Amino acid sequence: MNDIKFTTGLSAVAGARVAFRGTPFVERTAPLNQNALWMRWDRNMVVDAYSDMVEELAAIRNRVAMGDMSPLSKYVIAGPDAEKLMDTLIPRDITKLKIGQIYYAPWCDENGHVVGDGLVFRMDETTFRVSADPGFTWWKRHADGLDVQVTDITEAYGILTLQGPRSREVLQAVTQSAFEELPFSRLAVVTIAGRQVEILRQGFTGEHGYELWVKAEDGVAVWDAVQEAGQRHGILPAGAWALDIARLEAGLLIVGYDYTSAGPDDGGAGIQAAGKYRASPFDLGLGRLIDFKKGDFLGKAALERMSSTGDHRQLVGLDIDWSQAAGGAGLEGGSPGNLRRVRWYPVQVFHGSVEVGHASSVAWAPSIGKMIGFGHLRRDVAEVGTQLTLRWNKDGTTIDVTARIVDLPFLSLRRAANG
Repeated sequence: MNDIKFTTGLSAVAGARVAFRGTPFVERTAPLNQNALWMRWDRNMVVDAYSDMVEELAAIRNRVAMGDMSPLSKYVIAGPDAEKLMDTLIPRDITKLKIGQIYYAPWCDENGHVVGDGLVFRMDETTFRVSADPGFTWWKRHADGLDVQVTDITEAYGILTLQGPRSREVLQAVTQSAFEELPFSRLAVVTIAGRQVEILRQGFTGEHGYELWVKAEDGVAVWDAVQEAGQRHGILPAGAWALDIARLEAGLLIVGYDYTSAGPDDGGAGIQAAGKYRASPFDLGLGRLIDFKKGDFLGKAALERMSSTGDHRQLVGLDIDWSQAAGGAGLEGGSPGNLRRVRWYPVQVFHGSVEVGHASSVAWAPSIGKMIGFGHLRRDVAEVGTQLTLRWNKDGTTIDVTARIVDLPFLSLRRAANG
């Protein structure tokens, strides 16, 4: 991996040169970064916005975009007891996970609080991979006493995400053998630029797309090939800002920003919510992923109690009055100025004079022309259409901003479509 010096706007001293660890694609992403803006993501820095976030988001929604998601932690869990370990920790039935199939799942502590969430896929009968935010200590701790090895391969692979309605055409053009479309949440191996690449029919934007797992030494060659194949389809590189807005519009949550991990590891998010924002899968709208019919798993008893008593928050969408949050300021270039930035820290939510929860990931969403966010609310006030108030901090002054509960996701998800 490259240790490269860049001038960024993120250092304490303006114009200071800071060293950071580059991803396998940094030799290509750095020259394309017209704004010289970078975002810290775990052990790496990634491009914040290459040129214009709105244009990059439009490419995701209407054409195709490529982005660097390499900092996601990647672990291999392998050995004779690998399935036993995974079935103990994952609330979905791992014994039903086929080779080449991918589960999205949360995993919890004994109190039913989410430690993390991400992708779990089976490579063979005794080998699994996990792609999520940092959790090596947690996985390693639970492997003690079992015949299983937990290996961190985060720096061995880059992840090039290819997202948008034309992503399939780009992948068909760049692969060097006949490419057959994958069902959603399936894995295959293809050849790109003479290199072996693992592709996952997945993504974090709500669009039809793929994640390309590329060996670190092959990063530049694969980036170049995908970019060239995508030219006729209007491909653009998309920075972390556009990808963050895309996942918000698609109703997808992030540990650290939307809930606090119950695990021992520091998350990959640059901002961590307070400990009181730990959450169960039910709090996060993930109750459908809990399989109570399977054998015992970590947190099962606590989750059964939550399910039977209804003792959890309700995740909802919020349609927020952006003009109030902006203080009456006019639109700047078609969007409300700095409200385009995702506000990651929690915002208090009131129903009348009573505090009923909090909001997270609040931002202007260009694809739908609204200011939106996630509401984590008491269930008795979580009905669609309910009017609420956000206690908003504007330039150091607290103001009340009106919001209305709406259904999630904010945009129709197209990622699982086969068309």
